[in-house]
Amino acid sequence: MRTGTGASTLPTAHGTHSEGSRRCAPGRSGCEQSRGERRSGTSSGCLGAGRQSVSVPPHPSIPATPPGPHPQWPGNDGRRSSAGLTTPAAGGVLTIRRRSGGGPTMRDAYVKGPGFAELRPAKPPTDPSGFPVYPDLVDRLAEDKHQPDPDGVVPHVLATCSAYAYAGFQHQGDPETVSMIMARLGMEENACRVFEQRVDALYIASAAYLVQDKDRRVVILAYRGTQPEDIISILTDADVRPETLAVELQGRRHEVHAGFYRNVRATRHLVVRALEGALRGESVNPDEQGTRGDGLEALYITGHSLGGAMAALMAVTLVHEPRYRHITDKLKGVYTFGQPMVGGPDLARACTQAPGPLSDRLLRYIFDRDVVPALPPRPVGPYAPFGREFHYRRPRGLTDTALAFAADSAVEALTLPGDVLRAAANRDWSDLSRRVGTLRRLPRGQAQGWTEVTEPHLHYPQMDTLAGLAVVAPLAFFAAKLALTRTIPFKYSFDDHGPGHYVNALAPPGVLSEFGDVL
Repeated sequence: MRTGTGASTLPTAHGTHSEGSRRCAPGRSGCEQSRGERRSGTSSGCLGAGRQSVSVPPHPSIPATPPGPHPQWPGNDGRRSSAGLTTPAAGGVLTIRRRSGGGPTMRDAYVKGPGFAELRPAKPPTDPSGFPVYPDLVDRLAEDKHQPDPDGVVPHVLATCSAYAYAGFQHQGDPETVSMIMARLGMEENACRVFEQRVDALYIASAAYLVQDKDRRVVILAYRGTQPEDIISILTDADVRPETLAVELQGRRHEVHAGFYRNVRATRHLVVRALEGALRGESVNPDEQGTRGDGLEALYITGHSLGGAMAALMAVTLVHEPRYRHITDKLKGVYTFGQPMVGGPDLARACTQAPGPLSDRLLRYIFDRDVVPALPPRPVGPYAPFGREFHYRRPRGLTDTALAFAADSAVEALTLPGDVLRAAANRDWSDLSRRVGTLRRLPRGQAQGWTEVTEPHLHYPQMDTLAGLAVVAPLAFFAAKLALTRTIPFKYSFDDHGPGHYVNALAPPGVLSEFGDVL
């Protein structure tokens, strides 16, 4: 195995490996436990010649004062270095290395995914009744067909990948888990890599995963969404200042959400470099040398929540930057789940009208009353969605829907007076009669699950007031936890934003779970 500096590492069944000219054995002074080994409390890794020795307690605790200037990356123990830290991982070896070019430090971790046999101990490697979940997944992803996949496989796979992009601890991504889940879905022995950058003062908490099948035909680019326990990730969403997009659409540049855009740019150059290698048949895992096959056939970009916004902006950048044309020629689809809006009405119109794949290959999925697709709220400025919209509604009757409208109106009446006046001034009241006219058929038309919303006046609207964010969505979240209040028809809900809802609602009939096994 090769690390980023040319030092070779060779993991063995007993944990002994070498880096450069130095060789260490398990338990020897000067060796450091790897992240994977912290779970068992054993010691078998080493950092190589000239590196500082650290004693690491078992997971999940970390050293109180880790060495080096960057303690926010405990998996690499805070050292600024381009040398790789290699740890045992399911199906291969996880390599973590640091990149620094005079600016903020980048975390770069990659792993080879497990084979089917490793995921089914004491069982046959495959089972026609459900493992892997999609035996022909790579062929399905590579096939050039209309999006979305009519069998529902592609949306389910990408929703699952987006959900597991949240894996990790201490704000640090976990390519091992993402790789394992993608192997269970059908991408055996995949290569998985994550680029991460974190700059708290700039509200940057960017993580971009690349998952590539073993034959190097397909790459999935998945962005991690807002981590609920991470205040910097949350402040990224709140950084709604407009910033000018660096590419032109229809002869002009447009303003976008500053927080989303900054997080895309934080990792974009490394993502593009890896995609260019994939076009030549190279692995996204730099430890795997040489080329294979005819190169990249299909690229998918996906993400949930903040990750969905980053996916949309990355797609806009790739499609409308002529120098990236060779990459977007392989773009099959952009799938976002619970995605907030990223720009104003002018940007939305330009993306819809401009030639290219975004008008019909960018697909936004919204689960029932998910609050995030209605954000940012109108008081911070006009925002509008673009791309095709697919909405899932739980079955409910006319009475429930009418109550939802009444409850929303009551909450608006209780919010800040200035906020209400702004909402009233900006609302399209001429459209109200059409909304009321479609009230009866709307729940019935969407009672069976996912429906594409093709009529503009039925698209998920921007939240009119701050009350929806400050009052309605939190109440709906807590109401959903109790059986007596679960069916109250709030207009918005934080609970409906959970990535698990998207994974479950998009699973095709007969698919038990993303794990592919009952037990």
